[in-house]
Amino acid sequence: MTLVELGSGKRARVTAFNGGPNMIKRLADLGLLKGKTIEKISNNPFRGPVVVRIDQVELAIGYRMAGRITVEPV
Repeated sequence: MTLVELGSGKRARVTAFNGGPNMIKRLADLGLLKGKTIEKISNNPFRGPVVVRIDQVELAIGYRMAGRITVEPV
């Protein structure tokens, strides 16, 4: 399941990134790493950013990028 498909208010563990090294580095710089547990706060309408909480920090991730992040609900 992708981060886009995860329901709001649900927690999940990041299992994979379907993107190039630049995307993976950018997400790592923001604290989003493989194996990290995150909480999805909201989906904005009309394919707007997906808001997640990582270690008490809220982060907005673009819809297309969020669709390339594979997660496993916990």
